[in-house]
Amino acid sequence: MKILSPSKYWLFFIFSASLFLRFLGIGQIDNAVFDEIFYPQYGLMYLQGKEFFYAHPPLANYLYSISIWVYSLLPGSNIESLQTIEFSALNPISYRWLNALLGSLLPLIIYKISFLLSRNLLFALLCACLIAIEGSLIVDSRIALANIFLLTFGFASLYFLLRFYLLENRTSNLIMASVFMGMVIAVKWSGLGFLLVAFFIMAIMELKEQKKLEIRHFIYVLFFTILAYTLLFVPDLYLNENYGLFEKHRQILSYHQTMVAENEHPYCSKWFTWPLMMRPVGYYFDNTMIDQGGIAASYFTTIHLLPNAFIYWFSTLAITVMIVSQTINIVLKKIGDQKKQILSAVVGFGYLANLLPWAFIDRCLFLYHYQPASIFGFIALAWYLSELLDSNKPVYRLLAISLMVVIVLSFLYWLPFHMGFSIPEYEFSRRMWFESWI
Repeated sequence: MKILSPSKYWLFFIFSASLFLRFLGIGQIDNAVFDEIFYPQYGLMYLQGKEFFYAHPPLANYLYSISIWVYSLLPGSNIESLQTIEFSALNPISYRWLNALLGSLLPLIIYKISFLLSRNLLFALLCACLIAIEGSLIVDSRIALANIFLLTFGFASLYFLLRFYLLENRTSNLIMASVFMGMVIAVKWSGLGFLLVAFFIMAIMELKEQKKLEIRHFIYVLFFTILAYTLLFVPDLYLNENYGLFEKHRQILSYHQTMVAENEHPYCSKWFTWPLMMRPVGYYFDNTMIDQGGIAASYFTTIHLLPNAFIYWFSTLAITVMIVSQTINIVLKKIGDQKKQILSAVVGFGYLANLLPWAFIDRCLFLYHYQPASIFGFIALAWYLSELLDSNKPVYRLLAISLMVVIVLSFLYWLPFHMGFSIPEYEFSRRMWFESWI
């Protein structure tokens, strides 16, 4: 019998914890939350043959169609007919379970990417752990929004690309990377940041190995990405017959250039505030009065896209140090460990490619737009934690352990906001450290 290595046991534990955090009580709030009134409802409209306009490409809506349809097949779903049921009558689990599943897989994907880049098990396990317990990723895995699709498909694409260069030089890996890339962009156009990262990875990997660029690889990726993206519009063109492919794109572009900028939202935030987590997003809030010995006590139930503050702050410091160090090494032409240099280059560029383009967007933005960049920051944080833990100096190991304890305690402290647990009003206020968080 094959015996699993200790690292596989740890990975299994992290994956199990990820599943638990994302599936536990996902139906306890039994109505649509925040933008759930859009994505899953459009998925149901596909199933019912109704036409509609949507301001993003259609893949997320397809996935919610599949999610609702699969749920309807289960015994006890209480769905007599998908053709006639009202969206408000759907059990929210029917459109939330797919987010929970894909969000649970994300730590495994990041583990694979981190290990391919470093061959360091401790580092890869720390990456997976940070992804599993980070608050904003938990929230968006429990609510039916498209953000988790963007992250899972985007990093899956990068995994297959790295697999092509670092493990198996097979064309099938390039095709898989391209298909997932097409899927990312077919969720939201903001997924184009992952395409920039992919081209950067291809450039540095090929220059490292061959000292020249293999143009055909870029052509493969671009061709299959465009092909996958275009084909994913075919069902929508069939179901929504009023507009053709080009007109749909023109309308989507027009919407984001005008309508969103004109209708400001109370949770809008500037891109440069995201690394410091200055303006989280409130998804749901409910106030219940509970009689406690003749005294009415106020209990709040809230779902807040409130990231783990210390993971965000520590990762912001880590990615800044990584980018500055890499820049200095390039300027001074320092030649060090090539594997570390490639890791720093990929992580640093991945962060900037998914953050800086937002500086040129003149519309209402939200903290969840930072999630692709933030994961590269988490990888940088995990790298420095692993370096400290591997140090021969006890003070460095103690520092790493102290930082990890702070992260775990803060995970538990803000968990009610991520899971929708009911807490007394004073506990809610205690956790809102800044006025801008409310």
